[in-house]
Amino acid sequence: MSRAEPVVLVATRIRVEERVLLEALARRCLSAVHVDDRTLVYRIGDPPPPWRAVLNRALSATRRVEISRYCEVMGIPVLNSAETLATCDNKIAGTWALRCAGLPVPDTVIALDAEAGVRAVGEVGFPAVVKPVVGSWGRGLAKVNDTDAAEAVFDLRGGSPSPVQKLAYAQEFVEGRDIRVLVVGGHAVAAAQRTSDHWVRNTARGARACPVPLDPELVDLAERASKAVGGGILGVDVLESCAGDRVVLEVNAGVEFHGLASAHPDLPIADLVVDHLLEVLG
Repeated sequence: MSRAEPVVLVATRIRVEERVLLEALARRCLSAVHVDDRTLVYRIGDPPPPWRAVLNRALSATRRVEISRYCEVMGIPVLNSAETLATCDNKIAGTWALRCAGLPVPDTVIALDAEAGVRAVGEVGFPAVVKPVVGSWGRGLAKVNDTDAAEAVFDLRGGSPSPVQKLAYAQEFVEGRDIRVLVVGGHAVAAAQRTSDHWVRNTARGARACPVPLDPELVDLAERASKAVGGGILGVDVLESCAGDRVVLEVNAGVEFHGLASAHPDLPIADLVVDHLLEVLG
């Protein structure tokens, strides 16, 4: 690839993260262009586009993995990889990857049909959290405190036309601190605690972020979790119980970092991402 060819930021829209990434690319004197993933059309077998590398920031999990798959087939360096995205964007696959790597995860029970969902929740115990297998920003989560609530949730899920929505993913509710660790290129670079008046503590839903020191245990958990799912630019969510025990909840491969950046205003997160991209380019 020629240095004159652009680095492409594929994004559904330009949010805070995409704007600062474009600015960081400009600081490296790299030619950069934005491509809306919804406009991409390509013929199987055509030559690759003149792209030097791709930062894949598509919002849709389905489009996101197809963009990385296309880039990899075309020989274009892309972050994150299709394998990492496919693992992280499916909560069952992500939990398996973490558990198989020996990482502590919340007690999780899967049922392959909504009719068996109540039994899955019963095996976890109350309160439990029922999650969609595919989803982000805390959408579709339900905290169930008794069998009646579980029956109501899975009765609704059972009426969905989507086979994926009929899958039951039930997890123990861990009371305590919610910590997001940003991992770039296998290295934990910063952490923030997310707090909210609601038990769902996503910054996309208004949660506040405050800095958390990167102690050795937190670094170890985050970096092992990154390796377990294939590495890249990742947000590792760690829950710390009131007793101080930590579990890895999930790894986000379409990571937003505006909340973490607000907690660490002096940390050049976008520059760290671009530095990693340059390392990938060699």
